[in-house]
Amino acid sequence: MLATKAVRQKYQASPELLKLLDELRRMVNVCVMIGIEQNISSLKALASRTYPCLSRDILAYYRLGAISAATGIIHNHRKANKKSPRTKLPCAKKLMLSIWYGFKIQNGHLRLPLKSGQYAHVKLNGHKLQALSGLEVRSVTLTSESLSISYSKEATEIAPEGYVGIDRNLNNVTTASIDKMVRRYDLSKVTDTKSTYRHVKSRFQRNDARIRTRVFSKYGEKQGTVYNRYFTACPRE
Repeated sequence: MLATKAVRQKYQASPELLKLLDELRRMVNVCVMIGIEQNISSLKALASRTYPCLSRDILAYYRLGAISAATGIIHNHRKANKKSPRTKLPCAKKLMLSIWYGFKIQNGHLRLPLKSGQYAHVKLNGHKLQALSGLEVRSVTLTSESLSISYSKEATEIAPEGYVGIDRNLNNVTTASIDKMVRRYDLSKVTDTKSTYRHVKSRFQRNDARIRTRVFSKYGEKQGTVYNRYFTACPRE
């Protein structure tokens, strides 16, 4: 079974990468505007309408990535608009790109295509290189300050020995296992403790953020101590 994981690293984007990220953000917003104006929500329809409008200086898979990102933004806007018709028109604000093709890890660097025959290089640290060694890299996502590299890795599936069902309520938790063992844990004291400390903290009137933080932290620790002591010897019914 293949599992998909990712490693993340901070970096400082070069001027060339920042320019590319800014251009991609602009293209996403162009696609969003066209999609909303023409009432387009499907990826295929949006691509056919917007692809000719995007800069030909940008590589094709970056343009397709911008269209895909715009489709997601339009879908989210439609959902929000159903709940509230006053929803503002969306736009991409964050500098970000995702790429599935054209990149390569070479000589300790991540090589990203900028234009035909032009590349940007990001140095990877030793830990990330070791984590990616011998694995299939699937995609790369970059912002102006960090990069994330996803990869697929063979994972051993673990067969469970049994199953446990858990039913949580305000004052109790009930568990049932496949061997027909049912247990009920009384948590009423936890509810009472939380209510008591909430009442105590609500009586604090002084308008001083530092003292308020100190007092709330103190009672939070006391509340946590009571919880831990109670859970250690939690009564079963």
